[in-house]
Amino acid sequence: MSTPLESLGQSYASETVGGHGWPEASLQGRTRGVFQKHSSAQGCTLIMAPIQYLVQTLSMYIINALFPVVLIALLGYLARHRHWLSEPEGAAIERISFWFLVPCLLFHGAATAQFPADMHWGYLGGFYLVVVLVYGAGMAAGRWLFGYNLRELSIFGMGGAYANATVLGVPVILGVLGPAALVPMLVIVCVHNLMIFSLGTALAEWNSPSRTVGDGGATAWLVRLWRVVTEMLLNPISSSLLAGALFNLVGLHLPGLLDKTLDLLSAAAIPGSVFGLGAALTRYRIHGEIGKALLMVVIKLLLMPALMWWLMTHVFSVDPFWMKTAVLIAAMPVGISVYIFARRHERCETVAATAIVLSSLLSVATITFWVWWLNQPVLS
Repeated sequence: MSTPLESLGQSYASETVGGHGWPEASLQGRTRGVFQKHSSAQGCTLIMAPIQYLVQTLSMYIINALFPVVLIALLGYLARHRHWLSEPEGAAIERISFWFLVPCLLFHGAATAQFPADMHWGYLGGFYLVVVLVYGAGMAAGRWLFGYNLRELSIFGMGGAYANATVLGVPVILGVLGPAALVPMLVIVCVHNLMIFSLGTALAEWNSPSRTVGDGGATAWLVRLWRVVTEMLLNPISSSLLAGALFNLVGLHLPGLLDKTLDLLSAAAIPGSVFGLGAALTRYRIHGEIGKALLMVVIKLLLMPALMWWLMTHVFSVDPFWMKTAVLIAAMPVGISVYIFARRHERCETVAATAIVLSSLLSVATITFWVWWLNQPVLS
């Protein structure tokens, strides 16, 4: 079964570039006339080409990849907003998805995946270098523009660097790139929460009175940091991935009946988690501080994927398919866990909630743009 991008390529040209199925005619065929008539106006052409491409392919892309995800999330939102589901019922769906269905999907995927013999360390290192750089850029912007203190900066920086990689990223990226994207996604998701929330906690607690007063304070700070690390390792997402990867690496195989059972549960994970995400969005409102939230959204939806693409292609020379997966992960909207982190530290709750809503809405357009960008043979 072909992916949306493969179908797109087949409909435009039979020739591909680099053997990766990326259609040569998808850019050249549409803009040849523009280049011939206006060869000196390349800047204008680079602006018009994506607009023309988006107009012609948006409906196909939305129907094949984004529309089902958006519609399921919308149904979840309406179910809670219209009180067809009570708050406890909506919370139960979220809990079942987070604690049971999604872990089944991730364990099954990691346990049965064909991991490469030689790990793409440039891919992993490049991804988290971008996370650190974007986190730092968000903190710098928050300090310079808004005068935030370190605890507030830890949350503002996290909002620009933490993607909704699991609940939204898995269905969207698999819809765009196909099942082969699961392995590079698992490599990232495995340590995504652990790395970002450990960094955020270390920053948020750095200037706390309990850390700065004597050796006992430093010990208490380390205890809190260790507690966050263990929470991340033991949460259902990370633990299921690590268990599945270990199961795979030691050479074990799932019995047939268990494999079929997990396959059925995995099929329910994506619609269940996306429906729960839609229901959860009813708890977040655009309360104010729009300017601050918009800056967080710009960093998350534009700066992070742009920097990811540049480093993956020009510095680390990552495999093109893995590079595309990394860029699309980076293009996902602000993760809901940023708001949970803000609530825990009692800072920037309004900014985080507003950014989650705005980025979730705007990501439909920006993800479409990044799919177009990655589909250009000259650029990818």
